[in-house]
Amino acid sequence: MRSVTVRICDAEFFSTMTAIAEWLDANRYKPTRYKYDHDQDAVLVTVNFPSEAAAKAFAMRFDGVDWFPLQPTSPGQPAPVAGEGGPSPSINVG
Repeated sequence: MRSVTVRICDAEFFSTMTAIAEWLDANRYKPTRYKYDHDQDAVLVTVNFPSEAAAKAFAMRFDGVDWFPLQPTSPGQPAPVAGEGGPSPSINVG
């Protein structure tokens, strides 16, 4: 499973979420989870996909940050931290 985060300005939230829903339907992608967090004057939307291809296509279309695959860790191994050593999720959707 892969996770993609997009940053949406508050003023564009409704129209961008509508565009996301239409794009998902048109491409027949079925996300497994949505998560919303507020960040100053924007909303960070994280969407989990069951396939890498869907996550990459979504990230490219909506200028999102595509995180590593979400996998369980081995005993005694710390869980990875999203974005650690990677790009910042504060990318504007336009």
